[in-house]
Amino acid sequence: MKNILCFGDSNTYGYMPGDGRRWPREQRWTGRLAALLGPGYYVIEEGMNGRTTAFEDALQPWRSGLGAVGAAMKSHAPLDLVVVMLGTNDAKRRYNVSADEIGMGMTALLQAAKNFFVCNAAHAGPAPQFLVVSPVPMPDTGGDPEFDAASLQKQAALAAVLRGVAAQQGAAFADAAQWVPQTLLGSDCCHFTAAAHERFAAQMAACVHRLLD
Repeated sequence: MKNILCFGDSNTYGYMPGDGRRWPREQRWTGRLAALLGPGYYVIEEGMNGRTTAFEDALQPWRSGLGAVGAAMKSHAPLDLVVVMLGTNDAKRRYNVSADEIGMGMTALLQAAKNFFVCNAAHAGPAPQFLVVSPVPMPDTGGDPEFDAASLQKQAALAAVLRGVAAQQGAAFADAAQWVPQTLLGSDCCHFTAAAHERFAAQMAACVHRLLD
């Protein structure tokens, strides 16, 4: 059995644009991925609304991926692949960080995850492969006051930044904007529609096969 941990934010959680409900398991990309991969693969969902790479939110605590990744590794090891798709929320106005600083947050997260396996190899098994996925940048704020024009510019710059981080950390990389066009984001300009989940899952399944088979 190959274990795949999907560590992300609201688009991994399956936040439904418009009303904030959660897409049913069989419709969100993680559930679709499990169905596409079939027997022999176990897909673990670890998505949280508002999660960042490494920045804590005083208004909504527990959003730092860096603060949560160790617990996720300990809870779900042994693992064969960890998919990390974060960065959208880091661009919120309140964090006031640049695209390069978001990249630093991703670097810290990956190092913490890898260090967990270095320190716990006897029980957790060897370190898994890591896949960094740059999220689809928002085409507009969608009326969300947490984002502004600068936020959109930071998101648009993330693919290049995170590609470099992945290379430096020995991780695979994928650009979700190459898989899901912005037209398949919902009315809030941020969250995946059902069609986006379907398309993303198909591309992710192909990527998983390339990495693990």
